Amino acid sequence: MTYEIFDQQLALSLQRLEALWRQVDELPKPSSAQLWQDADEVPEKPQEELMQSLEELSLSLQELQVAAEELRQQNEALAESRKAVDQERQHYQELFEFAPDGYVVTDKESAILEVNQTAAQLLNVSSERLVGKPLVVFVAPEERRDFYSQLRQFQKGEPIKNWQVQLQRWRGASFRVSFTVAPIKNPQGEVVGLRWQLQDLTSPKKESPQKQSDRLFRAMFENSAVGIALLDSQGRLLKSNRVLQETLGYSEQELQTSFSKLLNLDEPGMESAMFQQLLAGRRRSYQLEKRLSNPDRSMQWGRLTFSLVRGTQSEPPLATCILEDITALRQLKAEQQHAIEYQEAIKQQQATKKLELSLQEQKNSFNQLLETPNPQIAPLLEQLGKILNDILSSTSEFFFVCDRAGKYIYVNRAAAQALGFNQSDFISKTWQQLELPAEVMERLDAQRAIVFTTGVAIADEASFPTKDGIRDYEYTMTPITDTNHKPEAVVVTVRDITEQKLAAVAISEALAKEEEFSTLQSHFSYFVSVVVRELRNPLNNIFACTKLIESNAQPEADEKLLYYLQLIQANVRRINQLLHNLLLIKKLETKELSLNPALLNLTEFCRELTEDVQQGAGFLHQLSFISECHGADVCMDKKLLRHLLTNLLLNAIKSSPEGSEVKMELICQEEQVVFHIQDSGSGLSPEDQELLFKTFHRGSPLGTVAASSLGLLVVKQCVELQGGEIFVASDGSVGTTFTVTLPLHQQCVDSNR
Repeated sequence: MTYEIFDQQLALSLQRLEALWRQVDELPKPSSAQLWQDADEVPEKPQEELMQSLEELSLSLQELQVAAEELRQQNEALAESRKAVDQERQHYQELFEFAPDGYVVTDKESAILEVNQTAAQLLNVSSERLVGKPLVVFVAPEERRDFYSQLRQFQKGEPIKNWQVQLQRWRGASFRVSFTVAPIKNPQGEVVGLRWQLQDLTSPKKESPQKQSDRLFRAMFENSAVGIALLDSQGRLLKSNRVLQETLGYSEQELQTSFSKLLNLDEPGMESAMFQQLLAGRRRSYQLEKRLSNPDRSMQWGRLTFSLVRGTQSEPPLATCILEDITALRQLKAEQQHAIEYQEAIKQQQATKKLELSLQEQKNSFNQLLETPNPQIAPLLEQLGKILNDILSSTSEFFFVCDRAGKYIYVNRAAAQALGFNQSDFISKTWQQLELPAEVMERLDAQRAIVFTTGVAIADEASFPTKDGIRDYEYTMTPITDTNHKPEAVVVTVRDITEQKLAAVAISEALAKEEEFSTLQSHFSYFVSVVVRELRNPLNNIFACTKLIESNAQPEADEKLLYYLQLIQANVRRINQLLHNLLLIKKLETKELSLNPALLNLTEFCRELTEDVQQGAGFLHQLSFISECHGADVCMDKKLLRHLLTNLLLNAIKSSPEGSEVKMELICQEEQVVFHIQDSGSGLSPEDQELLFKTFHRGSPLGTVAASSLGLLVVKQCVELQGGEIFVASDGSVGTTFTVTLPLHQQCVDSNR
């Protein structure tokens, strides 16, 4: 008898007892004359005795109920303890079977009771055939007398360690072992068995693959030619090798506290953002070059390579950092660049000299032309000036030409218009006369003086107020020299970089928002898990209570009460399915869910699934299932298929009016299976059909019932994960039909999820 049946019977007994109490209360009471009759005339008072018996029975039933609850708790605790003991026993059995040394358990006469794989391999006999055979048969004949002598000592309860014995393999060569023997005693202290540990002394101990792998990894880590560090998810140093410590000039203890600060992983910025992206799985690795001067200045630049080390489900991810000293490489590149620039400078000087000679010749020719009276020269010069002005004004950049006194010789049209002037307003005037902003122009005056003094160009940035507001600019100040290479004027070329600045700020803000969104997404995933866990218990309690009320209802119970009970159960099932969908979406977004196909009888699976959904829907809807599959099992993912079809059936039920029919049809083809799920609703508009599988979209059907997009989003993800397709067709006269096609070419695996 189960606890549920016992509780139900106990509850029914209490109900019957209450009915007896009511019947006793309804019995006729004796009159006052009868109460005064002599005791001899009324020897018994059955009504009072019956009431006393009922009261005692009520107390007994209550005590029985309390005792049943205590017994149930004790049995649950006992079941948990038994489960833990079985798990522990299985653990030690596995340790016994796969131990690197041989282990044998015998009775006190050395007859084998248990033997592990290592011992069976040493004796060259299977474990099953060894059971029941005396261990002495494998002892070399010349040592059996000593073996029996030692066996008698073991029977007295004396253990022994490192006892060397020559054993004979079955159909094989003899070998020498070291025995460690311990007696097994019963509670009375009597020896009832022996435990034997065998260590093969003839062959060297083989290193396990795991130990060999660990040893090789440690050797690679410690003896690597580059510095290696192992970091946790917060950027804290867990382990560093000798090369890293020597390269940076710190001890291992000093690196523990300063490494994160050295790499700027402990403060907001690009480096910490890239590291967090690596730990979040959005990067596999990344590199950066950084100035990392050590105390003796032997290293000035290092190349850092960060890589992700994924942990198991119970372990957080880690990161490795490889440091290479690239100081010499950067110096070599700098020297190569300097040599290239030097060669370019020589070529430039040669070209400049040729150009100067050509210009000098042209200047001489031009001066001769000017000295020669010619009325056509002036118009030509004016036309040439206009052409040059049009060329310089056709660009969006600003051009200013100033002499040594700070007076403007030339300003192009774009610069003049940006400052609210005409070009002619600038000619032969200083910035003070034009009343330009002093805080910017004084800085330009100082730089102009440096250019005139040194003859070297200057590049800088500044913010400048224009008629369009304050804008950011970068400018280059270049000298114009005469024939003696002395600066005569300065050309200031200005380019607007406001948009680039705004783009850089926008990129920085986007990175910060992306990091914030990632954190919020992590918190939301945790919140979803907590909410689902907290909601499931009360929902299960509500469902159990409604089932108990329904099962205990009398045959003549109100039909409306049964209707409401089944309505509550159906809605509890829908909420449970919604919680399942939330958890599934979380797993899909974090890519925790993978395809795991296995052999499946598709027709039986769909029939059982339809019956389960029908049970949850009660008599509110009618589900029908038709299958055209006749053949062997197919290879599909059972768990994903259950999520997919359950959501489609529940969506069809929700979209159909009460009392209507929901149909599911299964068709098996050569390389794929097709599912048709049709509701009896009023259909969906073409606009809603296009947005049906979008996140958190609700349809606006022609009728009164809307479809939940959360379940359909799960359906879409499950279909795509299995490499299938989903289509929807809707007609107001026949409802909405979802068609799902899934391929059958997945490779089956023998594992259950």
